[in-house]
Amino acid sequence: MGSRGGFVLPGLLLILTVLCHSDYGLKCYNCINQVSQCNSSSECPPDLNACILVQLESELHHYRCWTFNNCNYDYIAKTLQEKKFKYKCCQEDLCNRNAGTTVSGKTVLLVIPLLAAAWNLCF
Repeated sequence: MGSRGGFVLPGLLLILTVLCHSDYGLKCYNCINQVSQCNSSSECPPDLNACILVQLESELHHYRCWTFNNCNYDYIAKTLQEKKFKYKCCQEDLCNRNAGTTVSGKTVLLVIPLLAAAWNLCF
């Protein structure tokens, strides 16, 4: 009985630590009517389980926390009172960034080994 008690308390503490961990919320970029890329982020409330990026026809962008079940054109149009826009909903931390930024970042990572290989061949 004594040896079991030694394992029960740490096990309970571990479970309580995991359940009470405060950093469980999704993080999204959060800017409204942004012309350039958004760099401000925030942790979403528990009822908002997605990030959204809305690109309006007027070149303005909305970055914010959103409810994934409301990631559809009709709901977004009604909420933002806009008729023409593109949107992206996702459920990973800071995933509501412009697609162009993601592509250019990947492109740089692909080009670096090619430049290194060219450097080795030339010198």
